[in-house]
Amino acid sequence: MANTEHSCSPAKLRELRGNLHIHTNRSDGTLSPSEIASLANRCKLDFIGINDHFAVCGPSYYEKGILILQGTELNKDHSHCLAYNCSLAPKPKQEDGAVVAEQVINSGGIGIIAHPFETGSPLVSGGRCYPWLNWETADYQGIEIWNQTSQWRDSARSYWRSLRQWLFRRYRPFAQGACPKALAIWDKVCRQRHVTGVAGSDLHAPIIKVWGIKFKLLQYPMLLAAVNTYCLAEVTGDGKRDGAEIIAALRQGRCWIAYDRLSLGRGFSYTAEAGENWAGMGGTVSRTRGKAWLRIKLPRPGEICLIHNGNPVIREKGQTRDLSVGAAGVYRVEARLKGIPWIYSNPIYIN
Repeated sequence: MANTEHSCSPAKLRELRGNLHIHTNRSDGTLSPSEIASLANRCKLDFIGINDHFAVCGPSYYEKGILILQGTELNKDHSHCLAYNCSLAPKPKQEDGAVVAEQVINSGGIGIIAHPFETGSPLVSGGRCYPWLNWETADYQGIEIWNQTSQWRDSARSYWRSLRQWLFRRYRPFAQGACPKALAIWDKVCRQRHVTGVAGSDLHAPIIKVWGIKFKLLQYPMLLAAVNTYCLAEVTGDGKRDGAEIIAALRQGRCWIAYDRLSLGRGFSYTAEAGENWAGMGGTVSRTRGKAWLRIKLPRPGEICLIHNGNPVIREKGQTRDLSVGAAGVYRVEARLKGIPWIYSNPIYIN
């Protein structure tokens, strides 16, 4: 079992709300980083992750009160990998996912698999999709278990149905929650090693024409406010240092995902204790006398589901829950609100 030590005291960790996997007008997005930062500030985010295609990763910096992580998105036809903090000089070509993931980790970066199971839509680019193909590699450190754009696009099967959904029920695809196949592979891999689960917006805000009418779909304010990734990190106001802290939190799994349009995920807490030992999300704790305590707190009352090694073991309504567990393994939390998927924690590993 992976042992993931936290790099700073839990008392110094601050809750930060961010949105990852954003494209700007430097690649195939429609707004500049500065314009996106302004919108993120309006949405009360703390950080955003820019992942323009084949960009060079740069130092993190603050703009409009938002910490901007300058990352990249690698690969063309399939097996897309998000990367932060890597020293690669990317070339616009297709490579095996294992090769890309190895290059990212060897250059000191963190690699996150993007939209691993997207299926595409017959209405967009002739149904093209960009799934991850090589699951044999162990060099990636994170998986997008929830990609907003992919899951919305995958639901678009006809012009009429998609137009009606956009006009009257545009958030409906998000109410389905994280990608079930991505959750299943994440649970499987986490039983072998540490892998962080994140959400990505995959923001482009494309303009499309239907029956001669132009539509700007999945706009920046919509996705910046809908599904977000929360991190626990120690920040000081120095862009470069704070960016490194958030990347460390992503690498270690000190984060959770929330469908914020349903209700903000601020205030969620999930920790483990065993005697004098303590661990938060992404951490490891060894049982004392064969037991450990899991402590769960939701921002508001909802339905709590504890998942052990990929299998739901407890499902109860409430806001807080202290659970004694005796079996070793990987434990994570899912929460629902009004029956709708709301929060996904990263796991705690129990030895």
